Amino acid sequence: MIEIKDDPVLLTKKLIGFKSITPDDDGSIDYIASIVEQLGFKSNIFSTQGVKNLFARWSPKTDFKRTLAFNGHVDVVPPGEENLWASNPFSGEIKEGRIFGRGSVDMKSSVAAFLVALNEVITQEELCCSFVLLITSDEEGNAEYGTKELLKWAAKNDEIITDCIVGEPTSSKLVGDTIKIGRRGSLSGYIVCKGKQGHIAYPEKAVNPVEELINFLRKLKSLKLDAGSKFFDPSSLNISTVDTNNKALNVIPEESFASFNVRFNDKHSCSSLIKKINKTISEFNKGSSATVEIKYKCSGESFVTEPGQLSDLLITSIKETTDIDCKFSTGGGTSDARFIREHCPVVEFGLVGETMHQVNENTRVEDIILLKEIYKKFLKNYNKKDRK
Repeated sequence: MIEIKDDPVLLTKKLIGFKSITPDDDGSIDYIASIVEQLGFKSNIFSTQGVKNLFARWSPKTDFKRTLAFNGHVDVVPPGEENLWASNPFSGEIKEGRIFGRGSVDMKSSVAAFLVALNEVITQEELCCSFVLLITSDEEGNAEYGTKELLKWAAKNDEIITDCIVGEPTSSKLVGDTIKIGRRGSLSGYIVCKGKQGHIAYPEKAVNPVEELINFLRKLKSLKLDAGSKFFDPSSLNISTVDTNNKALNVIPEESFASFNVRFNDKHSCSSLIKKINKTISEFNKGSSATVEIKYKCSGESFVTEPGQLSDLLITSIKETTDIDCKFSTGGGTSDARFIREHCPVVEFGLVGETMHQVNENTRVEDIILLKEIYKKFLKNYNKKDRK
């Protein structure tokens, strides 16, 4: 009988069964630790502000030159209205060659595929490199006490990591057609436009913050950011909310509110964008009877891991396994790679992300098996580099 730890599909199904809605791991971290400890990993589980994290290391008996880390998360977004799902979102139901459930794409499948690949490589190969697992339950939420804390723990305990692969779903149409070598930065702004309340029949006695906010948003949208860069598409600024909280139709409100987000490339930083936007605020406030103020939140800076040994090795492994010519990407949202890039080179690679976060999230069973094979080839090729 095949054990769960030997089959990436069965292991994916098992992991989906944990109702690990962020940041609760629902016991999945302890379960993963029990698996890797059987392979000889030394695991360390710790919690910060209620978030459970796993740092685990496997090293050969002889000296090793490099350490490859795998970063993944077991937390998932809420399933939403469960009655809209064709089956229980935490059942991992398999039908018509696909596995359904929250986390089947993002990203319990990648965690399972990598664990099984590690199992096979460790038991079948003569290894001269070390492996580290950085597994968290705080990626889909605030991401404050997950991978960031794992990296702090690693630094405090003198744990060296040479390279890292993150198992986010990066593929576009086919497994292996795209890997991410960087990510755009993300800056959010929360706008308050202050006017003067008054009767809507006497607008001359009031200052309408709604109309002034619209004027400001028009100026904000007209900001020229850039035309893109070597590895990135042009940066974009988009308005996400506009509101007044005004329930009286005959009253001009005192304040109006809006929020926006900038996804930016390596031509900017959060601080440079804030400076640019603040200049627009200053110019607007000088010519307006209303006053605009903004509070900012920087979720991450843009970054890129220049193509080199790590990405080349992954592309080679994909080509040898699938015969697909892989492309680089820096698109999409943020990921925990934004924290790891400060410590070592990092690339991201996983399944096709078409249904992630959707009702009836699912992926092909064959794709999980293929992902395991690519990870295994990558691990073997990584080890060969150390043997030269």
